[in-house]
Amino acid sequence: MREIGLRGLLVSIAVVATPLLAWADPVEILAAGSLRGVVSDLAAAGKALGIEVKSDFGGSGSLRERIENGANADLFLSADLASPRKLQALRRTALPVVAFARNRMCIVARRAAGVTQENVVDRLLADSVRLKTSAPIVDPSGDYAWAIFDRIDTARPGAGAKLKAKAQANMNATATPTAPGQSAAAALFAANAIDMSITYCSASAGLEKEIPDLVSIEVPSALDPHPVYGLAVLSDRPEVLRLAILLLSEQGQALVARNGLVPLSATAPPTTP
Repeated sequence: MREIGLRGLLVSIAVVATPLLAWADPVEILAAGSLRGVVSDLAAAGKALGIEVKSDFGGSGSLRERIENGANADLFLSADLASPRKLQALRRTALPVVAFARNRMCIVARRAAGVTQENVVDRLLADSVRLKTSAPIVDPSGDYAWAIFDRIDTARPGAGAKLKAKAQANMNATATPTAPGQSAAAALFAANAIDMSITYCSASAGLEKEIPDLVSIEVPSALDPHPVYGLAVLSDRPEVLRLAILLLSEQGQALVARNGLVPLSATAPPTTP
């Protein structure tokens, strides 16, 4: 089954989708943790169409494994394309996989450290800097961080292995307790357990709000893998297809932009925070 673009998917869904006359069973969404805001806004928009949404979040790799093992899901919103494509290869999808958003990778550090795009590689490699990334395979954010390390290694042989070792050492460290409503990364910064973190730029603003002395720097474009998010439609129920088309519409792409990601639709109208 080949992949199709936004227009092709919209046509495919329009052919089979029919108006909903009454509330149907909830649409079950499994989504990457970086999409909490998008899914919340999507659920609110779907409610106006008579569509109830239930959602759960986690690392895309872990969610894909749950689906493979029989977890109930109608839509899978992944922070990468590889996980949805694997489900498609297993014939678990009702339609071809389609990309619906992009992201950027950011370095988060304390403002006093003076990290810039020009010195970020030197700062990452500094022996004294404790670095945090997500775990590769389990969470695409970790895979994207490893891709950044590999690109740094191209210019500085040996640097990639050093950065992966630093990040891996922190992954194996004892978890830091979090306060109510506090993210795991913010807890690590608050406990002075890490000095820098590589994360999605869509998440860095939230970190800065939690810890006011943090600042985020976009990874230089040549090093950034430019994450692409993928949508797997796992059910052909009309309400599922309508929610998928909503996400890909101008309204849905505006929700993507409002939550700090980059919409794929050039016609998505600008939004204000």
